Parts: sequence; C-alpha cells; structure tokens
Amino acid sequence: MESNVDNSVTSIVVFGASGRMGERIVALALGDPAFEIRAALARDSSARVGSSVLGAGEAPVRSVTLESVKSREKAGVFADVVIDFSSDAGAVQSLAIAERAGAALLVGTTALSDATMGALRRASATRAVLVAPNTSLGVAVLSVLVRDACRALGKNYHASIVESHHAAKKDAPSGTALRLARAAREGGHGVRADQILAMRGGDVVGEHTVRLAGPGEYIELTHRATTRDLFARGALRCASWLRGKPPGWYSVQDVVGLPG
Repeated sequence: MESNVDNSVTSIVVFGASGRMGERIVALALGDPAFEIRAALARDSSARVGSSVLGAGEAPVRSVTLESVKSREKAGVFADVVIDFSSDAGAVQSLAIAERAGAALLVGTTALSDATMGALRRASATRAVLVAPNTSLGVAVLSVLVRDACRALGKNYHASIVESHHAAKKDAPSGTALRLARAAREGGHGVRADQILAMRGGDVVGEHTVRLAGPGEYIELTHRATTRDLFARGALRCASWLRGKPPGWYSVQDVVGLPG
C-alpha cells in the first residue's frame, strides 16, 4: 500500500464527485495542502466523466479530472480515506473501493437502506467507518444539546422538530431530522412521526429547530446552514480525523470530542 511522504497530508478518494456536495469537497480539498486527491469518481453513466473540477482558493488553481468507477477499478487506487456522497448503491460501491484501497470510509449519503447500513456496520470490524447524515460540526453539537436538554427537563416537556431544505431535497424527513429525533429519544422523550415537520422549497441549504415545550414555557434549539461549504468542510475535517484510526464505528460527535 502507498503511504504519504508527508504524514500531515490526508489522501482521499471522493465518490459522487459530480454531485453538488461531492464537487465542493473536491474543490475545497484541491485548495487545501492538507489533502491529496487520489481520485474523483462519478458513476459510470455520468455525463461529467472526463470533465474537470477546479480547486477553490488562491492561485495557482489546481484541478482534477472526474473518472468513472469502472476506469479506476482497472487502474487501482490507494488512499487514507474514501468519502462517499452519492446514493445507496453508490455507498456500497464506495465500501468496495475502500476495501481495495485499504482505506477508512466516510459516508455522508442519506436515506441508506437497512441492507447497506448492515454492510457498513459489518465493514467497521475491519476498517474505520463514519456514517454521517450531516457532516456539520454544529449539528453534532446540537444533537448532544438536545439529548441533554431532554434528560434535564423530564417528561413534562414534549419534543417536536421542524426542518427546511431546498426544493430538490429528496428525503423527508431528512437524515438530520431523524438524528435529532433519536437524540431526543436518547434523552427519554418520544418523538412521533407527526411531530417532525419537513418543509421543502426554494434554495434553503438547511435549517433544523427542536422545540421542547413544557408548562408555561418552551425552549427552541436551532441550527441554520448558510452555505453548502459547511458540510464539505465538515466532511474534510472528518476525513482528516479518520486517517489512521483503528477499525470501528464512528460519528461526527467523536470527531469533535463529544460523548456519544
């Protein structure tokens, strides 16, 4: 297996690099000397294969050519971390790439099937795996705040969640909303499906509010994403953190040093 000459550099493969999130991860990584892109992959049928992604940041601007999974399978690739922002089927392909590359795996794809989650869980016995429906560090902190607030307030308070995303967002409720609902349940509060309101419209990057309503008062905890780069930068920080980690199942909360 290849190794970095500079141990401060994290080598990555990005699968889903032709998508909105994947392309920003590639662009930001190209502009950051702490990362080396070993491959930027798109599905075999993508019309973007062969096109270039330009790096973000100051000149000189670097670029990378998008490749198909099939072409890279023939050439082979080694990396520290494989980052996946694609689809349920793509996450399975990314796992196979990580296994061949001897790499850790970061999956930011949402709406994963039970079968795919099971495969990722099993893979964590042999490599570091981090599955994050939201790679925002702030959302990781919010999840802990929601859990701890529910524990502190007790059963006389009731949790509900309102989330907003852009019109093209496919899953509703989002993986982030479901993660916040799970945090509330971890704090002892039940959150029914009808207590999660998912709104879709416009170009909203992402907004999530958890309301804890009790006798005579309510508390609202809100996270607002103002740029999609937030998630791309979070994914890169997670990837850097994953490099060299032992096999296991990790979360963004681990990355920021918060208790699970």
